[in-house]
This record gives sequence, structure tokens and C-alpha cells, in this order.
Amino acid sequence: MNIIFIGARGAGKSKVSRSLSKTTDFPVVSTDSTAVYEAGGISIPSFVEKYDWKKFRELEYSILQKLENANGIILDCGGGILFDLDESGNEIPSRRKLDILRKIGRIVYLERDLEELIEKVKGDSTRPDLSKVNSYRSILEKRLPVYQEAAHFKLNLSKLTKEEAAERVLDWLGIKSK
Repeated sequence: MNIIFIGARGAGKSKVSRSLSKTTDFPVVSTDSTAVYEAGGISIPSFVEKYDWKKFRELEYSILQKLENANGIILDCGGGILFDLDESGNEIPSRRKLDILRKIGRIVYLERDLEELIEKVKGDSTRPDLSKVNSYRSILEKRLPVYQEAAHFKLNLSKLTKEEAAERVLDWLGIKSK
């Protein structure tokens, strides 16, 4: 079984993934880190600038395809994993990516309050600039219902430590920590 974390940028997916890994010995696979590796070490902002978002979404899909037979991993998904782009370049829910995610594991949506998310990602140069496309707020307002619908389990991290969040996920899955 695999544990899959989805949610917006800044929700805490990477921190909770690492905390959970320490208590389960499941390795963490990050779709964003894997994308950087697959792109030959090019950062995601540079990749998006050089190619475009559509090409990045295709890269994410190819990464998920490679993980279809994975077992015993924690998958830390980038914020846009549940999305593709239509012919006009608008973000749309990705049925093909969601189908793979549901096939390979249990999807945990890590959520935070909207204002908290916006504050956490301001000025983060390690992430592609979403403001060139739309304001982060409008992107979140479109994405949040898609995360909710995709998830098997939801966990609001606004008042939890990463360790408490990891424990709740283990309890929900019925997994004993080591």
C-alpha cells in the first residue's frame, strides 16, 4: 500500500511525508524532486519558463505512470498534480492522473486555511511564479474542491504539528508506527 499526499503549495505535504517516513520506514518519493531529476537537474521554475506548464503536467503524468507498480512508498505530490491544461491553456482536473493515484494508494488531502496558504508561499523563489497566470487566491479557489473530491481522507494542518498529522494518518490507515 502507498500513502499519497495531495494539497496546495505550502500545505505541509513534504514535512508530513518526512515525519511519516521516520515512523514507518516507507521511503518518500516527491513528484517535484523526481521532475527535477527527470528534467536533468533543471529547477521547476526554469523548466516551466523554458517549456511551459503543459509540458510540466505531461512530465508529472509520466512520473505517475512509472510509479504504477510501487508499493510501500509515501508519495509527496506537487500542488498541481491533479490538473492538466486544456487546449486554451486553462487548468482542468486531470482524470488520467487521478485514476493512477487512486489505483496506487490512499489519497490524503492536507489542507490549511486559504489565508494561511497564501501567506506561506509569498516570495518563495523555489516554486514557479503562479501570479503570472492568475492570483494564487483564484488558483486555490478552483483547486480546493478538486483536492477535496479526490481525497480518501482529509486532514487540516492549521493546528497540528507534522508529528501529530503523521499519527492521525497512521491511525486512519490502521498502521502501527515502528
